[in-house]
Amino acid sequence: MPKLFRLAVASIAIPADNNAPSVIDGAVAAIADAGERGADLIVLPEETDVIAGGAYGQHTLEEHPAFVRFREQAAKSRIGVVSTLSVRTGERHANTGFLLSRSGELLGLYRKVHPAPSEEAILTEPVNGDPFPVFDFEGVRLGIAICMDIHFPEMFRIYGLKGADLVCVPTMYLDYTGDMLESIEKARAIDSQMYFALSRYISKPFLAGKNMGYAKVIAPDGRIIVSTAHQEGVAIADFDPKWRMQFWGEGYGGNMRTMFDVIRRPDYYGELVKPRNV
Repeated sequence: MPKLFRLAVASIAIPADNNAPSVIDGAVAAIADAGERGADLIVLPEETDVIAGGAYGQHTLEEHPAFVRFREQAAKSRIGVVSTLSVRTGERHANTGFLLSRSGELLGLYRKVHPAPSEEAILTEPVNGDPFPVFDFEGVRLGIAICMDIHFPEMFRIYGLKGADLVCVPTMYLDYTGDMLESIEKARAIDSQMYFALSRYISKPFLAGKNMGYAKVIAPDGRIIVSTAHQEGVAIADFDPKWRMQFWGEGYGGNMRTMFDVIRRPDYYGELVKPRNV
């Protein structure tokens, strides 16, 4: 029997009364809730500090009040945490994803590579020279992507080729119907044969073009195995992180990831990495 991983995803409410600081309180409460329910790891939405009314790049990571609260609650609840904050880096700022251990130790950093419109000023140079690092969390190989990154399949194929079992996606993106982003999310999981965990905000009531909630975990075959639906809260999935979609024929180790990796043709893909003038 494979060891199951217990993963929590949070949908944090944006208060209608503009009580923005309560967003961070909600994130800390989600960590505590997931810890009480025995989760190994929780994924929180993108830049709770900015959503809570803070300025971009107001603090370094270690001095960031929200980061301090997250790591303290992680240690108290004995649970890993993935999220992002707007972090001062020299004279600039970066949308910085991080992975915390159950003791609150910083295990990994990822800087958002693909800025959203209005976010072009962020620092995107990678930490330690690797733009798409894969971290180990208790035997689970884990990558981080942030919001706008979802539109760039190349980085997720890189995570797949590096052997990621799971990609965690803190986000605040909007979708007028949900159809576009839900299709993309499933495609990323299927194409690279890994689990996807997405966490985002919810505006209540949910209306088209608003924060839609729907934190979820997607399996390598595109199934949504747990979600919060269009409401706030914490949803938890138990799954085998090493499972891959079965291949319907013979060979290729019997799974889709091995098949994709064997028959891919990187010698033909050079067009993908050529700069394009727009």
